[in-house]
Amino acid sequence: MPTATVNGVALYYEIVGTGDRVVLTHGSWTDATGWAPVVADLAERYEVVTWDRRGHSRSRAGDSPGSRTEDAADLAALIEYLGGPVHVVGNSYGAIVTLTLVAARPDLIVTAAVHEPPLFALLEDADDPAITRALAAVHRNVSTVARLIETGDHRGAAEHFIENVALGPGGWERLPAAFRAVLEANAPTYLDEVRDPTALSIDAAALAATTVPLLLTHGTESPALFPAVIAELSLLVPTAQTDTYTGAGHLPHTTHPHEWVARLTAFHDQAGPGERPAE
Repeated sequence: MPTATVNGVALYYEIVGTGDRVVLTHGSWTDATGWAPVVADLAERYEVVTWDRRGHSRSRAGDSPGSRTEDAADLAALIEYLGGPVHVVGNSYGAIVTLTLVAARPDLIVTAAVHEPPLFALLEDADDPAITRALAAVHRNVSTVARLIETGDHRGAAEHFIENVALGPGGWERLPAAFRAVLEANAPTYLDEVRDPTALSIDAAALAATTVPLLLTHGTESPALFPAVIAELSLLVPTAQTDTYTGAGHLPHTTHPHEWVARLTAFHDQAGPGERPAE
């Protein structure tokens, strides 16, 4: 089992394919296996790196509660371990980790593509009453999820999160059983995110100053807060372009894998060829 010991933690990773290196970072609850629907297609053009964030599945947890900045530091160290700069991709909380790296270590990145980072702190001053109500609902639901995890009801916590925060009603039953099992097993790691006061925020000034080409995407079937975050980010980051997945939600790489790969590669073609990492 390939691991890289960085920042005192053994991180599991896999590499498939040849070409420019692209590193995929998963979101909350899940792990590298969530990228399985797109890896084979990507590997026809890229060297694809998937990894389990610290405390998730096959990667070890640190000695202290994990944080957004620790995850970004792990991603930076993994890229340096394997060789960079690279294309980086993140989904959901993995998109926050990716954007944190864009702000902190742009030297490691050729391009960045993120789907629906839950950077809800960007919406706290919104004048839209609907956004205010939606934020309050998210905070209530996240508190419920945390209580369920703390009482040991990991399945109930995962289901509540999927149904009320990430995908919407009916989302849990639409997920494959194996994927639901991964979410349930990784439930304790979500408490680290809940307890991290910076988890859903970003260094806006550093991100606004980046020169890294950035793709921001959201789905038409996602909860309303996600496109609102994308809109705020598009105003913040001059290098950003946006795209929308019609008929998709929070996990387009699983529901629309071929379209997801096509849009990512088109973005890379537009941004220009990346530098092949040194071996």
